[in-house]
Amino acid sequence: MRARVTALWALWVRLWDKQEDPVVLAVVRILLATVVLYDFLDMAHLGLVEMLFTPERGGGIPDALARTPVPELYRWFPATTGTAWLAWSVMVGCTAAFGLGFLTPLSGVIAVLVSAQLAQVLPLGDRGIDTLIRNVILILSCSSCGRRFGLDAVIFGTRRLAPAWPRHLLILQLSVMYFCAGIQKTAMSWTPLGGFAALYLILQDPAIARWPFAWLGNIYPLTQLATATTMVFEWSACFIPLVYWYRDTRERPGRLRAFINAKRPLRVWVALGVCLHVGIALTMALGIFPAAMLAVYPALVHPEEFWALVAGGKRFPFIRREAGR
Repeated sequence: MRARVTALWALWVRLWDKQEDPVVLAVVRILLATVVLYDFLDMAHLGLVEMLFTPERGGGIPDALARTPVPELYRWFPATTGTAWLAWSVMVGCTAAFGLGFLTPLSGVIAVLVSAQLAQVLPLGDRGIDTLIRNVILILSCSSCGRRFGLDAVIFGTRRLAPAWPRHLLILQLSVMYFCAGIQKTAMSWTPLGGFAALYLILQDPAIARWPFAWLGNIYPLTQLATATTMVFEWSACFIPLVYWYRDTRERPGRLRAFINAKRPLRVWVALGVCLHVGIALTMALGIFPAAMLAVYPALVHPEEFWALVAGGKRFPFIRREAGR
């Protein structure tokens, strides 16, 4: 029993002690910061900052001062439009610094805290994607992503190898998010009993659809196929950690391990995810959701694979295979 526990503990240590190039995390940092910046700048362009983040007393729509506890933002600062703009400015500034890789841990943590405060000010305005973005930025803030393609790399030096666990956590975050999204689709229209009619019905809702989609009735079976494929994609997300585990232990025996490593189902799963979010972006008015989700997708690619793609299949000499996947 003691030997078994020792072996499991050694396996756990090896899992979290792996090192790899943080280049993929840097790509996620840049893409996600760009999406968040666009969201907040568009908010200002539409004239929504004061309306969304100023309490009712100051002329906005949040009832922040009537709730208990009052958000720290309006316990520390006056309930005025100036405070709303201050919070917006700090969020934009820290997000820009995070994207540029400048004092990445500090700018990332401050951006997360400000975003959380704005969520407290207007809870109904805090979307599910905002929660995911905060999770991802917090994980990236604990990584070395700023030491690649960032000002931190210029100031403190580039890191060729860094802990791999932040990327592993991002993969786990995507897996849990998609699987939970799948099991929470309890409406009958998402199932065979409802004829897989969900996407057709969604695209008939003018509050969601970007364009009039009455003509989809002519290709209704394709919408059913898309609905069924979405469910398969989301439910299968729970197996993604297993696929990575099999890739990392490819030298071990087992027919299932050999089959998965030979067929590489992860490529199909990622392709389906990209098609799903591109399709959402083209057909539904869901804000930054599809762009923010796709911004995290580079985490699914191992740094070796990333550099191989960049180099057209040629491997960079400083990437070490023993760093682990």
